[in-house]
Amino acid sequence: MTITNPLALLLLLPAIALVLWLYIGRGPTGLRLPGHWHRAIASVMQPFMAERVISQNRMPILFWVAVWTLLVLGLARPVINAGAPTDYGNLAGRVIAMDLGAGMDIEGQRLMAYRIFDAAPKTPTALVISTGEAFDVVPLTTDRNQLERYIQVASSAVMPVGGRAPGIAIIQAEKLLERAEVVVGQLVVLTGGKVPAASAAKGGEWLRALVVDSDSLANWAGYAEQVGARLVDETSVDKVIEDLDDRVASALRDTNRTGDLALAPWLLALAGLLWLLFFRRVRSS
Repeated sequence: MTITNPLALLLLLPAIALVLWLYIGRGPTGLRLPGHWHRAIASVMQPFMAERVISQNRMPILFWVAVWTLLVLGLARPVINAGAPTDYGNLAGRVIAMDLGAGMDIEGQRLMAYRIFDAAPKTPTALVISTGEAFDVVPLTTDRNQLERYIQVASSAVMPVGGRAPGIAIIQAEKLLERAEVVVGQLVVLTGGKVPAASAAKGGEWLRALVVDSDSLANWAGYAEQVGARLVDETSVDKVIEDLDDRVASALRDTNRTGDLALAPWLLALAGLLWLLFFRRVRSS
């Protein structure tokens, strides 16, 4: 069991003090009739009458101590760990797609790919390159040397097909994520220059991002909206990293909650039930 808000347990101190006062501070030596009843009752009968009065008052007080304890435990939000969180084999993955067609700035794309990988080296990253067709080049890996080896030689000259179709790169990258059974995935298309016609479906399960140079940012806004992608340039590419990190954190929170049983609602419901029973008892009396 885990106590989510342990500081709330300090509210139990008044209840503990009250119980100690009832059973210790007002023990047999402290029995005394309330008010001035001791003047009207014989001294021999006073201990007996005092004990009767105190025992009648003690039960309601203990009842409210129990209700208070349940409320405090509810505020402490105890959680029973009913099971282990899901162990994901491939929780996160990112695919970088380099658009090599139509005389793109390949060197700028290389530098951007290094920057993205260096900002999140523990996130498995794959590489797709495209002209008129798209091809898987590097599978998901955290090995920077392997990625760098292929990024360095990526160019339109080594591609078997000419032309340009960044939409096909998006589809190819998503297929790679699907085959790897990635839970939270992101594809990042490094492109720019002249805006082609949108040829990819609007974003759905996977996060999408387009990285262009700052001079082309305004021109690509419509394309990014059509394909459901976040549009960034070299000054705001860190947002791409944050998008995937936020989605991963959300996935981890969701799987942690599936293995936990929160006791707070049950404790508060029990306190409310006792409260209703007390007033029913008072009404009956």
